[in-house]
Amino acid sequence: MLTQLRPALFALALAAGVWAGVASAQWQSAEAVRLDPGFGGVCEGCDLSGRILTGARMHRSVFTRANFANAVLTRADATGAAFEGADFSGAELSRVRFDGADCSGADFSGAVLSRASARGADFSRADFTRAELDHVDFSGADLRGARGLTQAQLSRACGDRATRLPRGLRLANCG
Repeated sequence: MLTQLRPALFALALAAGVWAGVASAQWQSAEAVRLDPGFGGVCEGCDLSGRILTGARMHRSVFTRANFANAVLTRADATGAAFEGADFSGAELSRVRFDGADCSGADFSGAVLSRASARGADFSRADFTRAELDHVDFSGADLRGARGLTQAQLSRACGDRATRLPRGLRLANCG
């Protein structure tokens, strides 16, 4: 009987280990969450809405069309990541590093990006309706074609000569 029970216990332990690995990307822990799963950091179209992903390491990962609506990504490192068409509506993105990220066509409506770094990021065709952009560094970023972007929002952010803006909008120089 014991020899028949061993394979079942082994399978159960293996399944629990796999489940724990998946759950670690979904729940806040004392350490930073690493969101580059075993399949190469690709999570296209995945639903991470409402998740607490504080301090997540998303460096060079692919989250095309992913749903981050109302998620908490405070202090996440998304340097060089791909977020084309992603939904960040209502998300908490304070102090996130979007440096060199591709956020073209992403939805940031109602999101909070306070003190985020977006140096060299692509925000072309992104939606910033009602987004909070306090102290965001857009140096070298592409904001052409961005929707919902107002001068009042940009008055609280900064950039440099390489920052590309929609016609008629200005940005203070970071310094």
